[in-house]
Amino acid sequence: MARYRIIYWKHIPQSFTVQGEGRTVKKQLSEKIQNKIDAYAMAEGLTSTSDYSAQYKRGEWVEREGSPEEVAEALLAELEAEFAKVEIPRRNG
Repeated sequence: MARYRIIYWKHIPQSFTVQGEGRTVKKQLSEKIQNKIDAYAMAEGLTSTSDYSAQYKRGEWVEREGSPEEVAEALLAELEAEFAKVEIPRRNG
């Protein structure tokens, strides 16, 4: 059994940590997802570092069956597939 916690920018996952069996695995989502986060921020006019950074939040710890490595690989694939479809809002103004 392992547990994981996702770091979100607004509602989009940016990275996560998996803990279990005395090990910690950290993963960051792909550059494609990071580019979506950046485009989303630009569309919402969140261009200052403080405005951008203020949008980060940590999710709750969630337990999941498997070793930390298995959970990390599965979670990475799931999040990449789900959030590759994120729609970027039209730029305000």
